[in-house]
Formats: sequence, structure tokens, C-alpha cells
Amino acid sequence: MRKKIIKEKQPQFIIVNEFAQVFCGLLSGYPNFTDDWNKAKPLNNKQQFQMVQRGTLDKLEMMYID
Repeated sequence: MRKKIIKEKQPQFIIVNEFAQVFCGLLSGYPNFTDDWNKAKPLNNKQQFQMVQRGTLDKLEMMYID
């Protein structure tokens, strides 16, 4: 009998820059931000945040969502 490995569901977050814009994905390999909060891309891995941070000079913040 195989045991299933249950991974804890990590909390989701969105990335907000210093201009109150949200991260909505990559554009030509660089982080793209928008004023439309409905287009925010929810993430769940802190390494994703670090990768976005490397692609921009803006100050970024993680905002956890329910």
C-alpha cells in the first residue's frame, strides 16, 4: 500500500510595487505590473517573489490573500 504525500497548501499572495501596481506576469522576460488589481497573478512560492524582485528596481511587497 502506497502512502500519499500530502503537501501543505501554501498561502497565496500577490506582489505590489511602490506605485500600488500589481504583478500580472512577465512581458518579454521582465516583470509586468498593472493598475488593474483584477489582473493580479496570485503566487504561492516565495522563490517566485525573489525572481520577480530580481527583474525590477521597484520596491516590492507581498500581500497575502485568502
